[in-house]
Amino acid sequence: MSDPLAAEARVLYELALESAPQIGIHHRIPGSLRHFEGSDVVFTLVQRAVGVDPSFAPAHAALGNLWSRYGRVEEALAAYRAAVAADPDFAAAHLGLAELLHNTSDEEGAERHLQIALSRRVLYSERPANPQRSILVLCAPRPWSMNAPLDFVLNAERSEIHRLYVAPEHPPQTQELPAYDLVFSALGELERSQATIELARQFVDAQSKPVINHPHFLERIARAALPATLDGVGSCIVPRTMRLSRDEAAAFAEFGFPFLIRPVDSHGGRGLELVGTASQLQAYLARFDAAAFIVAEYVDYRDSDGFYRKYRVVLVDGEPFAYHLAISPEWMVHYYKTPMREHAWMRAEEERFMEDPGSVFPAWETSFRAIARAIGLDYFAIDCARVPDGSVVVFEADAAMLVHCLDPLEIFPYKHRLVPRIFAALEDLLERRGGNSHSP
Repeated sequence: MSDPLAAEARVLYELALESAPQIGIHHRIPGSLRHFEGSDVVFTLVQRAVGVDPSFAPAHAALGNLWSRYGRVEEALAAYRAAVAADPDFAAAHLGLAELLHNTSDEEGAERHLQIALSRRVLYSERPANPQRSILVLCAPRPWSMNAPLDFVLNAERSEIHRLYVAPEHPPQTQELPAYDLVFSALGELERSQATIELARQFVDAQSKPVINHPHFLERIARAALPATLDGVGSCIVPRTMRLSRDEAAAFAEFGFPFLIRPVDSHGGRGLELVGTASQLQAYLARFDAAAFIVAEYVDYRDSDGFYRKYRVVLVDGEPFAYHLAISPEWMVHYYKTPMREHAWMRAEEERFMEDPGSVFPAWETSFRAIARAIGLDYFAIDCARVPDGSVVVFEADAAMLVHCLDPLEIFPYKHRLVPRIFAALEDLLERRGGNSHSP
């Protein structure tokens, strides 16, 4: 005999899902989840479902999805934890929980739930009502920030997206895959992902559909390889960079002081420091137990007004787009840590750069197109600076750089006018490569 409360909870949940199918998608990047019209009504239905049957895992997960949209992280975490407690095999809920934990810097918890999710399922699909194409997106079994964060840039209403996580324990060749029109490799460059990158390369070479971001090109953007990759590109400077073992780093003196050092595979400034003396270097190595490090020549890119300016440029099928300018009094520049919100003059300068990047980089078209050709990827971004003669100082290139249009409209209106050009260029690339051939 069926449980009437369980049946009522399912009816309430299905009513909510019928109004908002997106609340049943749990593998998207939490920050990409936005409010939608009628969300309050849907929220009420899901809350009622949870209240009627607290053991109904899909309703808890949907509640987590909704809390994420409201920016209520603690409530979202509690809801997803309730979902996986009610159904330990609910792979998508584990994945949603993993990405939320990653956003709160709980890397241990994020890794645990990510591996639980992938041990149960490696393919996660999102199917809009009338897709124009079907895309197979290859991802490394890493948190969202270590793959190209496509949830912020792909139009999910126009493309059916199948996210496939690739790893030696579940190679793509052994998976039962849906029909797709093209492959988009979202893999970022990581030394510890080399086995995944090789599996992805073998897979794309063995199939016949068009490929965006062939994994073969990732070796060109490894930090220690990038200077050679861009050697000879006009108006482009890449600081000398080397990969060193711990012992080699301890005795390193080739660049002279100061120089930059970070553990291999660290991103987002984690572990990155400027060391100016031998004693500072030894103190740094005592604090970090990594087996290998990346050292780079330090280029003082401070402008005459005392501020450092770091530019992010997105390359789509060889065409450069100015994405943002971060201005900071500190040499380590991260956009979210800069005072861009506080200073109108900074935002005005960023707007000028985004509208007319040639005013900053005189060889804008030729230099950045040449960079794109040398690297070979179809979609990626670079972080760079400008030196007085107008040359580009390239710090980093990767597909796994954050590109979005979520800054407050009232503070950054120009971004909402200019950043969507990148999304449109990517949509055009998909159209050229994958066509409009998908049949529902």
